[in-house]
Amino acid sequence: MERGRVRLGFSMLGSFVHASHDVEPDQREPDLPLARQPAEHVLDIGMLEWDLDAQLGVSRRFAIELMLPVRATIIDATFLDGDGQVLPGVQSIHHRDETIAGVGDLLAGIRVGAVLPTDVPRWTLALRTGVSLPTGNIEPDPFVLGAHGQQHQHMFFGSGTVDPMIGFDTNVAFDRWSLVGWTMARSALYANQYGYRGTTTVVGGVGAWSGLGLERWSFLVQPEVFFETPARWSGVAARNSGRTSLLATAGLFFVPAPRWQLHLLGKIPYATWSQGGQLEWPFVALIGMSATFDMRPPEHHH
Repeated sequence: MERGRVRLGFSMLGSFVHASHDVEPDQREPDLPLARQPAEHVLDIGMLEWDLDAQLGVSRRFAIELMLPVRATIIDATFLDGDGQVLPGVQSIHHRDETIAGVGDLLAGIRVGAVLPTDVPRWTLALRTGVSLPTGNIEPDPFVLGAHGQQHQHMFFGSGTVDPMIGFDTNVAFDRWSLVGWTMARSALYANQYGYRGTTTVVGGVGAWSGLGLERWSFLVQPEVFFETPARWSGVAARNSGRTSLLATAGLFFVPAPRWQLHLLGKIPYATWSQGGQLEWPFVALIGMSATFDMRPPEHHH
């Protein structure tokens, strides 16, 4: 990034999760006879996210980065008895058919060009570091409220803490294609006011990027890994939290005009290991665009 150069981006992500877990005795529904108590909670969750991001070049090697996610979660809750049959008409304190929306935690950081092609031909290496700021909503401990028979919410969009992030991305250019790699880690170092401590998340990928001889199109294929530790409530691991996924990613990029780019990516998690419940995560789809502007005043020559 050159000094005064600004890149603005917008993307929309969609995904779907199917999760289920058994019901502990202290999490039963109040005012329901034992014969009507659910033995299993089943959740179908549609997830949408809109990301607004900006990058401001300070110099050839330094840039400031910001990203604000806006999220919506659509929840369809089903309750099963001990034989796996649907219990109709259950009014649960735990889960409801509902849609919730809000902003997530603002991500703010810096990007450092550690290696540029002027240093080593055909190689770019950028280091990234920053913090997530607690702009997203948080909720009280749902397991404590559930044990007291009170309605509660398991879904929220913030951690309530300032979490550090660190990562890098790199590109090694060959004649007809480029080797790309990236990783990013985020960790919650302490618990918020309700005793919630968010996950440690590490994501990354290594892939191949090529225009296949085309002028405005380029393509990406990339295996990725997604790893997160369980979130914790007052030191106890949360249900359906913590997983490792291997993903196959393919991307399509189009440059309709100089300094503009459109992109479309699809991710398929082909292997997932989850903790504390059953979780299926069949796909992630992402579409977006970015534009780069030069905000420096024009130079006047005398």
